[in-house]
Amino acid sequence: MFQVIWAIGLSLLFKEVSVQANTDALTGLFNRNYFNEKLYNIKTKGPISLILLDLDNFKNINDLYGHLAGDTVLQKVAEILKNVTRKVDIIVRWGGDEFAVVLWETTEQEALNIAQRIKTQIENYDFVFGQSRVRISVSIGIASMQESDLNDKDQLFKTADEALYLAKGKKKLITVST
Repeated sequence: MFQVIWAIGLSLLFKEVSVQANTDALTGLFNRNYFNEKLYNIKTKGPISLILLDLDNFKNINDLYGHLAGDTVLQKVAEILKNVTRKVDIIVRWGGDEFAVVLWETTEQEALNIAQRIKTQIENYDFVFGQSRVRISVSIGIASMQESDLNDKDQLFKTADEALYLAKGKKKLITVST
């Protein structure tokens, strides 16, 4: 009996460690390690799209209102991402103020529509820090890939990253097909 209880306990502990290793503690989203594992093991029918999102001038929030305010912004952005996407999509805090969203079986146009909803909701949200109401802007890069091209997953990320870089200069959505 003791061995059964011990085995169950170890199993639960292993599961908890696995969850912690793949989850961003602040936002509750998956982390970069999980993203890399999932992206390179993709098996899907139909197209896949990747959204990369960067909060513009996020450092200013931390500098002007403090890191707790910055944490609040990151948590709210995570909440918006969860509300706009589907349960099957993978939302990742890529690092700092950058996020990634893997959209399964989603065309470029569908990804663009989702990204526009994300951008609108984030940019229309009033963050309140003391007596100040603050709005933030985001830059978003999108890449889509057909199922037949999924053997080059590095290209999907590279294309979305290039689109994000272009978007940062223009402060809008940029989509590039691979």
